[in-house]
Amino acid sequence: MSKKKKIKPNTSLVHAGRDKKFANGAVNIPPYRSSTVLFDTLEEYKAWDHDYKTFRYGRLGSPNSLALEEAYSELTGAYRSIATNSGMSAINIAVSAFLEQGSHALVTEGAYEPAAELFKNHLGSFGVETEFISPLIGKEIGELIKAETKLVYLEAPSSNTFEIPDINLLVQTIRDKSQALGTEIIIVFDNTWAGPLYFKPIEIGIDIEIQAATKYVVGHSDAMLGLVACTEKTYQTVKNSARNQGISAGPDTCYLGLRGLRTMAVRMNTQYDSAIEVANWLEDQDIIEEVLYPPLKSSHSHENWKKNFTGGGSLMSIILNKEYSDKELSSMLDHMELFAMGYSWGGFESLITPCRLQKDRISDIGRFKNTFMRLHIGLEDVSDLIHDLDTGLKRLKNK
Repeated sequence: MSKKKKIKPNTSLVHAGRDKKFANGAVNIPPYRSSTVLFDTLEEYKAWDHDYKTFRYGRLGSPNSLALEEAYSELTGAYRSIATNSGMSAINIAVSAFLEQGSHALVTEGAYEPAAELFKNHLGSFGVETEFISPLIGKEIGELIKAETKLVYLEAPSSNTFEIPDINLLVQTIRDKSQALGTEIIIVFDNTWAGPLYFKPIEIGIDIEIQAATKYVVGHSDAMLGLVACTEKTYQTVKNSARNQGISAGPDTCYLGLRGLRTMAVRMNTQYDSAIEVANWLEDQDIIEEVLYPPLKSSHSHENWKKNFTGGGSLMSIILNKEYSDKELSSMLDHMELFAMGYSWGGFESLITPCRLQKDRISDIGRFKNTFMRLHIGLEDVSDLIHDLDTGLKRLKNK
């Protein structure tokens, strides 16, 4: 896309990453299924591309991954992006790029649990020290930063519990403390819930944005994909991390990611509207103690959500009025007509699953003593979704 005029995100989603050189007249760039790339001259063969901007070898990228990365960078305001084969691999290459033996990392207790396990178990075995912090931590984060602190890992809203801290305050506090110590701290932010249509972390000074593109970018629950959006300062280090670990995204997956990207705004906006309606309805049900969804005015994180987010994801949780047994929950969940049970989210289909606090959670756990469940709102008619929830909750209530 031309950079002469700054276009709106919806337009960017449709047009970004459509290089005519690779499309060859097609609306969508066809999948380039190639490991070996042939060169016409010895000069071309020996001219190593240190910026990774050309199609040279399958593991280093394809026209499809280059197009997806270009489109995502335009959408997020990143310098460059990196496509990977899953959200988890995106997290891995981003954080491991900056950590080594003796490094200290601060990680939110609200992180996606496999991400927490990566820090604690995998990176811990290489001598990285991980300290978990409250999902609602504020200026006190400065007291936890040490000379050895190399990275702060944030996710907001939190997985399952949906807290949002004052993100601007956190970024400023981290920068002030690192400047005082004479060190450099990389801030990584998992932005999967917001899109990035509804929040752009790089614009407020965060170094790296993670996207589990399996969710909204692909949008159809049929491909695993991750994206890492980087600043100019962080890109080469993260790209080298991906290259050294052999992590990349295949051309067919990137093709599906690009295809999904074109309709992401339409899907997310529709799902957000439905999620608001469902959340408001859920708040009126006496079997539900609390709806965990930051766009609701009743949410503990609503004010922090308003500071940076322009919309909301389709994922929320509900805390029920007591602790229910699996047998009791089965009376509801086993007979849902539209809401299915399954891992992941972000596709066109609605999902509902029981959930729990992360293993490393120690902050503010008293609110979560009762059973709680996570809901993903799909593209079905919202009145049908509410009817399915209504009959399901009545089965649970009458069990």
